[in-house]
Amino acid sequence: MNCERSLEGSVQDLQSPMRTYVRFLRRHLWLLVLMTGCALAATAFVTFRQDPVYRATMKVVVVQTGGTSSPDIGSSKISQTMSNLLESDVVATNVIRQLKLDTDPHALLKKLHVSFKPDSSVLDITFDSTDKQGAVVVLREFSRAFQRLVDERLGVRSGRGALSDPGALPVIVATVFDPPHLKPGQVSPKPARSLGFAGALGLAAALMIAFARESLDAGIRDRSDAEKWFGAPVLGSLPKGSVGQPPPEVGGPENRDLVEAMRVLSANLQFSEAGVHGPTILVTSAQNAEGKTTVAANLAVELAMSGKDVICVDADTRRPRLHNQLRLGENGRGLTDVIGGSFGLDDALEVVNLVVPSQDGRQRFRRNREEVEAVVAQGTGRLRALRAGPASAGSASIFTRDVVRELIEALSSKADYVIVDSPPLLALADSFPLALQVDSVLVVARLDRTTKERAGAVRTTLEGLGVRSVAVVLTDAPARAGYHYS
Repeated sequence: MNCERSLEGSVQDLQSPMRTYVRFLRRHLWLLVLMTGCALAATAFVTFRQDPVYRATMKVVVVQTGGTSSPDIGSSKISQTMSNLLESDVVATNVIRQLKLDTDPHALLKKLHVSFKPDSSVLDITFDSTDKQGAVVVLREFSRAFQRLVDERLGVRSGRGALSDPGALPVIVATVFDPPHLKPGQVSPKPARSLGFAGALGLAAALMIAFARESLDAGIRDRSDAEKWFGAPVLGSLPKGSVGQPPPEVGGPENRDLVEAMRVLSANLQFSEAGVHGPTILVTSAQNAEGKTTVAANLAVELAMSGKDVICVDADTRRPRLHNQLRLGENGRGLTDVIGGSFGLDDALEVVNLVVPSQDGRQRFRRNREEVEAVVAQGTGRLRALRAGPASAGSASIFTRDVVRELIEALSSKADYVIVDSPPLLALADSFPLALQVDSVLVVARLDRTTKERAGAVRTTLEGLGVRSVAVVLTDAPARAGYHYS
């Protein structure tokens, strides 16, 4: 048994880096494809517009002979000297004059290449040209001009040869061993090699940029990041584009992905052993615009649709948004009125009209207040809301520990679930007494917007308050293939 556990642990350790690399590639796949594609496209555009270049080649043997010494074959000094002379303007000028070429010595010599192996007297000479036959003709004339000049200035006809004077200095003899001929195929361009190199270079550059972006990106990118930095399990995720959308059941746009996501979140909330527990739940976030009000409203609606009696409270008195999400209108009694003693709790609670499917699943109807009250006794869920109420200069100071405790107790006695939409945890201290009195805290994080630093700050704050029952909901999550019945 211990061996099996050890083996499973080893496999998980090996899979963890692999998952990290796979997630990295998924996040930056667009960049890798874009840069590699651009590199290939640019290279293909340049390559296929070039004229093909052909190469003519020949071999010349250079030997020093005559005089009192034996013939010198394989001298690197002689080979280097002859190579330099072959690539001189004198030889190029003779070639241009004989062939009547419309060019200059410098341009012509750029196409000529001379090489030799160490301790070898064989010169490998090539000439590149876009004209197949022209390359051979030019290279043949190079060999003739070179042999002629060597013979006239360094060879027998120079007047220093061994035949004219046995004591004369040695002479140089240049002989064409392999006549000029055309190599098969073209030297350039080579599309396959160029495209392969461009693709590899583009991919390498894309990976470098991706790693740079990864190191500079402080945002939470996926579920594992959220669980690591918040130190809490992720109970659910809302699809991209759903932040700010009212629930479909209160007149919001139809969004099947959002409905399915909220069903998963509601099920995890009610049945999961990890994360949040209890009837009173605080929904908060690290900063603004992360989707906490969207989560609070949609979660309250989904719990009500599943048959629960739910009260949703807007405790964000600075920037109330819940009444818009639940289509309650702008004005009305709210939380500040209840705490201030202007109205009782029952008078401030408003029933939210929900749209539910009929039994045949094809028609939809809206339940009014009377119908809701009539079916509550039969176990059918309902949703009531407590809006924030009119704001005042001292509205933040009303959230004392005793007041909040009495409020949460009163609300929980009237419903199965109490969902509280609170201000961002790091922006204001209004959420602190609420977090201390509820059963659990649900932190909303927006992918690529919520930073790891802020997530760590939320974790530290909640731990400092002694809050232990915490879970995370992600927003702007990538769309995934759903599982639906037709």
